[in-house]
Amino acid sequence: MNGIFNFVRFIAYSLGAVTVRKLWNWLNTDVDPIPFTKEFDEEYAQTKAKYIRLTKLKEKHDAYKKNRRTIS
Repeated sequence: MNGIFNFVRFIAYSLGAVTVRKLWNWLNTDVDPIPFTKEFDEEYAQTKAKYIRLTKLKEKHDAYKKNRRTIS
């Protein structure tokens, strides 16, 4: 009986540890990086590239809408 209790306790602690570790990682990854660090520069470059890409797509879409309007 004591062996079963120890096995259940081992499983409970293992699941608890995995849960806490995953929650801690989730909380830490959600924090914004400190300005003027390598991580901040990488995230800024990715965000800027995404902004430029989406701006170009919007301009193409607006030009397409304008051409469709004049044709119809």
